[in-house]
Amino acid sequence: MKNYDVKQALPIIVKAAKEYEEKLNNYHFLIIYIEKNTIKFCCVGFRALNFLHLTGVKTKLSAPLFYSACINGKLSTRDFSVDTHGKAQQKLYVLPYLSELLYHNCMIGYFINSGILIRADYFVGDTKAILSVGFRYGKAADIPVSLYRENIKTLTNPTCKVIGIFRKKYNEQKFSEYTYLSKDFNSYKFTNELKNLFNSTIMIKLDLSE
Repeated sequence: MKNYDVKQALPIIVKAAKEYEEKLNNYHFLIIYIEKNTIKFCCVGFRALNFLHLTGVKTKLSAPLFYSACINGKLSTRDFSVDTHGKAQQKLYVLPYLSELLYHNCMIGYFINSGILIRADYFVGDTKAILSVGFRYGKAADIPVSLYRENIKTLTNPTCKVIGIFRKKYNEQKFSEYTYLSKDFNSYKFTNELKNLFNSTIMIKLDLSE
């Protein structure tokens, strides 16, 4: 893996921020998965203030100001520094994949606390063994706290199949659209607790009313 300096990191961060703004920022995602033949779900959320930590770089700017500078094209190499041998290098390598993670087939699992200092309760990872995102339990939604260039199967147990992902704006009551559905999604029976999280449009579209 190549090492990134600030000049190389800058376009990666700015591009990732703009994709984050389009696909993740201010959205909540409902992730439905299968654990030991049981349907379970969780809700994760992304806000502007989460982005800085996910880049791994160091800056004197506040998280909101850093994100704003990225979005507005005002971030410069003078605004941050990059640890050339630390976790920032791993994060910068996988950062370009972050915005697409919840729009494709992925996996989820509880973090195996094997002595690694990660403040995450569980991970969501892609199926290509490139990106794993750590989440910590929150109130309205769970919070992204870490990016890893790691196969999710080495970080979690059990590692579970995701069968559906839905999204809504953070201030909306119910989920109104899906970003990923497995081919066998409609073969599963969902509880009323889960169905109550969807609005009527998506219920009808996916024939979930029964």
